[in-house]
Amino acid sequence: MNRDDCVICRRGMDPNNWRIVFSDENWIVAHSDETNIAGYLVIEPRRHFLDMSEATVGEAQSYGQILSCSMKAIRDVVDCQRIYTFSLGESCPHYHLHLIPRKADFPRAYRARGIMQYPLSPVLDESITSVTCQRLRRAFSRVQALT
Repeated sequence: MNRDDCVICRRGMDPNNWRIVFSDENWIVAHSDETNIAGYLVIEPRRHFLDMSEATVGEAQSYGQILSCSMKAIRDVVDCQRIYTFSLGESCPHYHLHLIPRKADFPRAYRARGIMQYPLSPVLDESITSVTCQRLRRAFSRVQALT
């Protein structure tokens, strides 16, 4: 698969992607547009690769910091009890890590492994997503300054 065929590569090259809450030379952190869960982030490498075994030394070294800052920002913005993380890469063979906050009122059927059955629609209202992204950007800057 080349960059032109990859939805994640195309999304990362979009200068108008307002869902991005952080980016650097290796990584993009953006709010998901797949569900109605506020604070659901996805970490994506700028470079196209399938899984972390293909990451460069620089990508691998910066990954932990990006993951930690992303989770701290989610906790700062969303009142959640857990943050689920997983990567599958089946529907889109470009590495990406899902970070899904689980609040106290999250339906039991979708907790733990049940998250894989969470409905993809309706999506979160765009105005809520926009405000959440703004708050996540500020939180990300704060937690980065502390590391």
